[in-house]
Amino acid sequence: MDVSHIIGTSSDTHELRAVMATTLLGSFTRGGTSGPLGNTNDAALLAGLRAWSDCVLVAAGTVRAENYGYSDTPMSIVSTSLDVDAGSELFHGHVLVLCPEASLYDASLAPRRATLINAGAQLISTGRGSAEEILNALHEHGYAHISCEGGPSLYSSLLQADLVDVLHLTIDPSVSDADGHGGLNFEGDRPFLHRFQLEAVESDAESMLFCRYRRARP
Repeated sequence: MDVSHIIGTSSDTHELRAVMATTLLGSFTRGGTSGPLGNTNDAALLAGLRAWSDCVLVAAGTVRAENYGYSDTPMSIVSTSLDVDAGSELFHGHVLVLCPEASLYDASLAPRRATLINAGAQLISTGRGSAEEILNALHEHGYAHISCEGGPSLYSSLLQADLVDVLHLTIDPSVSDADGHGGLNFEGDRPFLHRFQLEAVESDAESMLFCRYRRARP
């Protein structure tokens, strides 16, 4: 399958894409990680989106759970505790650690800050750490095209704040007793409804479904 059709083209301005795979019934994980979901076409899509991106946005918990390695594309890791393994292969590439301003001055985190800086990471303040501030920090550092690889909490905050321009969804047509709970967890009690329009869809020989949705804005 040619994944370029699913990746499509992008605007010349800022664009945030969220890329995710779920089971048939909406779980993001199987056996605790997303690794068992998808197939070679899904892996090619992920690689293509990384090539499209100026940087990849991902939560530190996902980096740990999925055992992230080296990437040609700069990796921007969201973390409050700065609990990122500076000895991983990820640090053979360009790594940014996005953290609240308080994490840059918390005395208890000084050893972790020093370790990350010595490993070559660039620490960037995100103010209070809101979704808007995270995205603004990346824009201010020159990253216009951004792909988010999760996890669910980061997806939730970005979607709730209506910051996702394009959503890439791979549906793995399977269910398992090892599947995690489906759905996203949205904070607060403020109601919202954001709609997306289907721009492209493909299926492959394994009945994997690859969808690209764009935010339907007024």
